[in-house]
Amino acid sequence: MIHDFKRAASIEEARSLSAKGYLFLAGGTQVNNGTFKKWGKAVEKVVSLEYLGLNELIRENDKLIIGAMVTLQELTDSQFVPSYLKDAASFIPTRSVRNIATIGGNVGSNRSDSYIIPSLLASGALAELADGTRVTVEEYIEKKNEILILRFILPRNKGTIISIKESRSQLALPVVSASVRIRGSSNDISEAVIAAGCVDSQCLRLKDVEKGLVSGTISDGTELEDAIARSIEPPSDIKGSKAYKTYINSVRIADAIRSCILEERS
Repeated sequence: MIHDFKRAASIEEARSLSAKGYLFLAGGTQVNNGTFKKWGKAVEKVVSLEYLGLNELIRENDKLIIGAMVTLQELTDSQFVPSYLKDAASFIPTRSVRNIATIGGNVGSNRSDSYIIPSLLASGALAELADGTRVTVEEYIEKKNEILILRFILPRNKGTIISIKESRSQLALPVVSASVRIRGSSNDISEAVIAAGCVDSQCLRLKDVEKGLVSGTISDGTELEDAIARSIEPPSDIKGSKAYKTYINSVRIADAIRSCILEERS
């Protein structure tokens, strides 16, 4: 239960309060959701980022700059945001949540079933941090980083990116959350990025499958599902058994890869 709430007037103040145990508060959809999943306990002290001006959404040359406080609804509405990220944001089924939840809060929470993180991994997005550094979003989540994210930088990608989800109902938590980027046809794939949530303790890339697609040791035939299945270890839980989640992820992700390859051919 939150009993200490502060509004930061500057990035420096937010960082100072973070060092004293305050959690960054963006939209609040994760922090206010009972037990904060990332910490495994309720949050008691928060520092709001509301007035720090982290809500820019601009096209700059061949890059897209997205402030950490941009909401998921703003992503879906923007003319600048590519379709794969729009789709990922729209996978959250209720507009009321999308109007509050932010892209920075989504990544910072580092949930294993995030829709946003796989799309950023597939795009090769960078996170600009409050300490003045830039890291890939992949590196940020792998290291379970908690440095304040100021904004994301999305490159103009070559190739085709598709984001997918699968859940038992519109409002249910997903059993599949993935994004795929393919460059080249099935006979000559020069680049492959396969990012998946729901298959481990956090979102990750299926690098063995990526290498197999580029080298040609894995084709887009029936062995593709088997290769994906060997690369994931989804836990059994209330959403489904390990066997079911392995099957549905391998089928849906393989279909997304094939769809990217077809798009690249056209």
